[in-house]
Amino acid sequence: MITQKVRPDNGSREGKWVALTIAGILAISTLLLPYHQTESEHTEALAHQVLITDLEQEKLAMIAELKLAHEEIRDLHIDEGQWPEISELEEFWVAPFVKDQSWQRKGSHEWQKLDAGLYIGVRQGEKGSASMLLDSRHEQADIWLSASESLGQLSHLIQQDERKQNGWYQVVLMPSSTVTHAH
Repeated sequence: MITQKVRPDNGSREGKWVALTIAGILAISTLLLPYHQTESEHTEALAHQVLITDLEQEKLAMIAELKLAHEEIRDLHIDEGQWPEISELEEFWVAPFVKDQSWQRKGSHEWQKLDAGLYIGVRQGEKGSASMLLDSRHEQADIWLSASESLGQLSHLIQQDERKQNGWYQVVLMPSSTVTHAH
């Protein structure tokens, strides 16, 4: 009689190969990980600019509302063929143009339409966000701010050069240096 020893198939051999494969993948990925990293761009702000990452929470909340308002204003402009008035923005409940508790907390800004697609909110109280200017004439929102109490002649703020000379700071919204319009 011939006796043959049969080993039980308990998967130990396959388990070793699976563990070895996983260890190999982890070792290779650990070695290659530093080469897969991208360098982060650090945007340098010009003298008339301020990075959005450098702003306080009050200003960030207002800028977030202005970015959303920019989209609404652009949509209204496309639909109607003209730039909306402040009263129209209030009727549509577009923040920050609506005079509610949030508006009071953020500085009770008095909003005016300076020119086609150009809106300025002058802070009325001492508390809250700085005075803001929203230029919706471009695809991307162009937001400027001024902490100054006296803003001078508002009609001069239509031109970017005048804004720079009067102490207004352009908010750099994107970390990228590629901007869709010239500054």
